[in-house]
Amino acid sequence: MMGIQPDGSDAILRFMRSQPLFEGMTQASLATVARTSRFKKVPKGSFLFFQNDGANAVYVVRRGAIAIQLQDPDGRELIINEMGPGDCLGELSILTGRPRSTSAEAILDSDVLRIPRNVFLRLVRQEPQFARRLLEVTAERLQDSSRREEALAFHDAEQRVAGLLLTLDATSGDKDYLSLSHEELAQRAGLTRQTVSTILGRWRRRGWLLTGRGHIVLLNRNELHLLIDQLELA
Repeated sequence: MMGIQPDGSDAILRFMRSQPLFEGMTQASLATVARTSRFKKVPKGSFLFFQNDGANAVYVVRRGAIAIQLQDPDGRELIINEMGPGDCLGELSILTGRPRSTSAEAILDSDVLRIPRNVFLRLVRQEPQFARRLLEVTAERLQDSSRREEALAFHDAEQRVAGLLLTLDATSGDKDYLSLSHEELAQRAGLTRQTVSTILGRWRRRGWLLTGRGHIVLLNRNELHLLIDQLELA
């Protein structure tokens, strides 16, 4: 179950002062957030919110990872982003006054700072530097979204999987080793699990990678890069 942590306002202040998002904020605003906000534990597999929910809070990740999921009309879930420590999520629904456009699921045991809607909107109005940083974050996410849409539109299934594996490999702390199940890979690539399993099986037989329960080991990145290069040369 997701629950409020015992950390008090002092712990919240220390966390906020360590985050670029809140840099330059007045002491009065920091104190208001610390007094009205709470840390929450979000165990792996639990949700902060669901698509189409009403929006009553914004969250900043303190620890762990939160997957942002979009459900298509067929009921298939696609992971469109992953939020880590310091990332803010849930702000767009507050700013637009519309229901949540995505769901947010913890893919690791996580802690988040929950900032109530009215407090967040007050920060946007009263703290120009905070509002500017939010605008920068939103712009970056729109750029990332455009790149993902381009990949979905122009890459075939193998190119999507190859591109995703190479991207995850570039940001992974464990060289060559990706902690990722077939189902999670399918969600991220916008494909069915069966399609992803078929592709990985084909690449495994070619000696490009190894697969196990919940992990993938890359053995031949060059072949994966060649798949992507084929699109660019077409």
